[in-house]
Amino acid sequence: MKAVAELLRIFLRAGGGYLSGEALARELGFSRVYVHKLMESLRREGFVFHAVRNRGYRLDAEPVCFHAGLFSALLAETPIPFFRTIRPLGSISSTNAVAEAELAAGTEAPLLVTATEQTAGRGRRGRRWHSPPDRNFYLSAGLRPALAPSRLQTITLFLGLRLCHFLRDQFALPVLVKWPNDLLVHDRKLAGMLTEARVDAEQTRDLVFGLGLNGNLATDEFPEALQPIATSLQSATGQSVSLSRLAHQVAFVIGEAMEDYFTGGAGGELVKDWPAVDALRGREVTTGDQTGTVLGISPSGSLRLRRPDGSLALLHSGEVSVRSTS
Repeated sequence: MKAVAELLRIFLRAGGGYLSGEALARELGFSRVYVHKLMESLRREGFVFHAVRNRGYRLDAEPVCFHAGLFSALLAETPIPFFRTIRPLGSISSTNAVAEAELAAGTEAPLLVTATEQTAGRGRRGRRWHSPPDRNFYLSAGLRPALAPSRLQTITLFLGLRLCHFLRDQFALPVLVKWPNDLLVHDRKLAGMLTEARVDAEQTRDLVFGLGLNGNLATDEFPEALQPIATSLQSATGQSVSLSRLAHQVAFVIGEAMEDYFTGGAGGELVKDWPAVDALRGREVTTGDQTGTVLGISPSGSLRLRRPDGSLALLHSGEVSVRSTS
């Protein structure tokens, strides 16, 4: 994969210009025959190269599915300083599970794991996350914060806030954050976040933040039960998205957000910007045995609820359902 990533990096640097087979072989340090084999392999994976006699090759198109080699090439061109270890993978159990295993094995952190498919993707409370191959992308960031759990109460909300802003800017979509861990478009789930931690002696020893984002799924490709409540970037915009490029951009957003969070620059931003992205504010909701109107979040990230009798409640965790007005 290293040779493939380096070949793609050379084409990215060319910016749509032509490169001769001889120049490619010389820069890679391989024979022209081997370079040709690499390009044929990439063609089978959806890359399109245009060849012109006496001019060479030009990269004309990339596959829209997540491609680990292209992701690695993008990283080589534009590194993400926050992450010390990056693992672009294919089909795996779940990115969170792999990130947890890497942390337990002593891999240098912060680390990032990406995948094209999850065979055991998971959401909150042990739920399965629909994780088909090639249509979405899955990503987890793992780190060893060595902080009290109270210092990390708002990290999922802060990362959701930053991702919401990015997706709004990138795709002109009205993305909102549903407390505590979903990104929505028109009340349909676009992405899910899952933060898991291992606490030891009142410190958070390991922390893993996972993101599953629906990319190029058509509505009828979701399981029947999810079709009324889920969406994807393709469904919302009408266009396919390059998941390799999107994963690189999202990883950059997460890296910057985590750096800001751990250097203490997140609290004021979350309080100031949350009302504009809050999918629940002012809505009637139910959670467990409680019902009420959402007033927003507290500085510690709890959901503020006004009960029907006028009293206030703070929800620190739980599942929230919007009450139907019909």
